[in-house]
Amino acid sequence: MMKILLADDHFLVLEGLEVLLSTFEFVEKTQSVLNYMELKDVLEKESFDVLLLDIHFGKHDGREIIQEIRQLMPKMKIIALTSHSDSETIKSSVNAGFEGYLLKIDGRDDIEKALKAVTNNEKYFSPKTKQAFFEMNTSKNKVALTEREKEVLQLIVQENTTKEIAEQLCLSEKTIETHRGNIMLKLEVKNIAGMVKKAIMQGLVSA
Repeated sequence: MMKILLADDHFLVLEGLEVLLSTFEFVEKTQSVLNYMELKDVLEKESFDVLLLDIHFGKHDGREIIQEIRQLMPKMKIIALTSHSDSETIKSSVNAGFEGYLLKIDGRDDIEKALKAVTNNEKYFSPKTKQAFFEMNTSKNKVALTEREKEVLQLIVQENTTKEIAEQLCLSEKTIETHRGNIMLKLEVKNIAGMVKKAIMQGLVSA
């Protein structure tokens, strides 16, 4: 039996999903939250098997908060729920760590297949999103980083300090700062937060 948490800032969407999920024999319980504070509060008190998370969740971007959610519930599977079917949004969501991707217009069969797939440690994309996901049209826009820059970037994403990165790579702190500056120039960002966000969304590092 499966316990499912729904996170969307539109009440009618939540209500419709709860009614739909109640028809699945394998669903033991569903619960809904309308904002990120409610989501964190619920996850601190109870465990769930699957979270259906709206990518544009009120003031929050699901692709940015997914790692915080995983810290609260490491084993829970997270499926993106959105009305956006463009390839860039799909790819950035997958790079951020979602196990599945559903559109709000997807039908009952797609939702059922997604829930069963992710709990079986499989990825799931509804038919409406597969074509967009597998379009190989972004290679010309991919930022070219050196192998060393990729190493530094990965360690930054993992929240290592400049000193810690220097020690791990046997380089000086000044060299690390130079690499960091070059990476920011190539990614066209102004700060570390922007660098991490863009790197994850472009699939340059693993989250």
